[in-house]
Amino acid sequence: MRLAVLGPVRAWRRDEEIDLGSPQQRGLLALLLLHEGRPVATEAIVEALWGEHGPPGARGTVRTYVYRLRPILGGTAVIESTGSGYCLTVRDGDFDLRSFRELVARAHRARRAGAAASAADLLRQALGTWQGPALSGVRGPFFELERDRLEELRLAALEEVFDLELEVGGQSDLTSEIRAAVGEHPLRERLHEQLMLSLFRAGRRAEALAAFQRTRRLLREELGVDPGPVLRSLHSRILRETEDAPAPAGRDLSSPLAPAPVPAQLPADLAVFTGRRAEIAELSSALRGAAHPPVVGITGLGGTGKTALAVHVAHSLRHVFPDGQLFAHLGGFEDPVGPSEVLGRFLRAVGVTRLPASLDERAALWRTMVSGRRLLIVLDAASSGEQVRPLLPAAPGCAVIMTGSRRIVDLPGIPWLRLGVLRPEDALRLLAAISGTRRVFAEEEAAGRLVGACSYQPLSVHVAAARLDARPSWTIDQILAQLEDDLRRPVVMHEDCKIVDRPFREAQARMDSFHRDAFHLAAVPDCGRLDAAMAAAVLDLPVNEATAVMEALVDAHLVEIDENGDYHFLGLVKAFARRQALNGLGHERCQQALHRLLRHCLTVEHTVGEEDLRAVLDQIVELPDALAEMVSLSLP
Repeated sequence: MRLAVLGPVRAWRRDEEIDLGSPQQRGLLALLLLHEGRPVATEAIVEALWGEHGPPGARGTVRTYVYRLRPILGGTAVIESTGSGYCLTVRDGDFDLRSFRELVARAHRARRAGAAASAADLLRQALGTWQGPALSGVRGPFFELERDRLEELRLAALEEVFDLELEVGGQSDLTSEIRAAVGEHPLRERLHEQLMLSLFRAGRRAEALAAFQRTRRLLREELGVDPGPVLRSLHSRILRETEDAPAPAGRDLSSPLAPAPVPAQLPADLAVFTGRRAEIAELSSALRGAAHPPVVGITGLGGTGKTALAVHVAHSLRHVFPDGQLFAHLGGFEDPVGPSEVLGRFLRAVGVTRLPASLDERAALWRTMVSGRRLLIVLDAASSGEQVRPLLPAAPGCAVIMTGSRRIVDLPGIPWLRLGVLRPEDALRLLAAISGTRRVFAEEEAAGRLVGACSYQPLSVHVAAARLDARPSWTIDQILAQLEDDLRRPVVMHEDCKIVDRPFREAQARMDSFHRDAFHLAAVPDCGRLDAAMAAAVLDLPVNEATAVMEALVDAHLVEIDENGDYHFLGLVKAFARRQALNGLGHERCQQALHRLLRHCLTVEHTVGEEDLRAVLDQIVELPDALAEMVSLSLP
């Protein structure tokens, strides 16, 4: 079997083309092929095929497409179900994208070994796997983005083969082929450089100089910029030649006069960065060695260390991206920074002095400037696809780490790491790294309880460490008692507690009043967890509506959900939300919620354990007679 995405999405068994069904069904096959054996969640498939808001029954339609494709593909390309989606493995067949990458990799090895002619031949074979624009016949934002990325792969291979054939003396019509490529991609300076060089080496010095003048006019008119240092250097060296003759053997006319600037914008790595080994490994693996520019996202509640993790991983990979590292804080939802402003900073960082006015022009120039470079870009506190999309490079070699308080759903195909709190042992090590190991491990048991009271959240552990440092004569137990007293108070008194509360305030500020009230009310009961029916009782909603509300709180990272589908709060989040409930919703409304929960727990078996039930009962100030009778019958 042969499978193809470098052109129309097609498949053949022997020499007979196979009908792959509707465009959407072809799109599903293309999506799975592009992930090359990696699982794709059903939610991501729905977004890729239909956009953010898929039609009713979209998940069932995906299952139908899989059911139809399996017998079509047979045992050569197997679609397997995973826990949350599907993956496709090409076991015994030709896949054109895989063949293209293998040929390009062989060409790179040949070039490193000094076999330029063999490398050029392998790249010509790689380019021969293309049968037109990639992913023809499938539609959607995901495929548009992938089409652009695959086209960048093709252009990178094409530019490299031109370099090699200019070096060894390639086919006789090379100049005309380069000129055609320039006509299709007039803003790629490397192609203009290769055209000038091919003209000059063919003894056509005047035409090479005229080509530079045309390029300069084009760049000024289209983008408001002058040619880059490589083109200017080549132009100057051609001008210094005294006659129209090929360049002497071994003459390198393509080296720039001066190296391009290498930005190093990463903030300093934390001296006390602790833990996150699994997350670091996952992010590092995703950012290395991809054939298209990898983009990974980190999301989570404020205070969990999203930015610290992104910066730490970026520092650890600096050697993989020798052309520099760029960093931009995008302002989050509170104060979003426009992409045009960020592009201006990035373009200046890579050497552009005259900036285009419009966003589209800046984005096009940005993609041109980073093509062929190995840059690592950190986009901190991103809030929307509209903000981020113009900042993403299109050519392979670059990578992007993005953080955000929520997953950005209109950037399909990007994996998001949901960052939770630290492991208890890592939280304890963080406290020791800040406050000193001698003091912390001298009271290790109390220190463990202290970081537990901080919910193992990095920001809270930092604040607790600051309290320890401010009170060197206090024991850790005294600090813990003060912290627990602060959590019980209806109003936060200490400034450092306000720092801990800030991420929760910012998260609730992005909610409407309905979800904000639900967030506060759901935190009132003292039970350790809420299932959907319990949440419905507390919120006085039907179960399906309560589930939707709780899932929204999960998406906002204010509520956790376990593998059984039960909801629970981190201790710090619960303390904050309960203070808000008592101050905003009032004592009576909180008591009514507890009455409803208690009635539900007493009438439904196996809802809550006796310990949690007694905890809720202890919160009720005045027990109605009907509930009191139910309690007497249920509890000894």
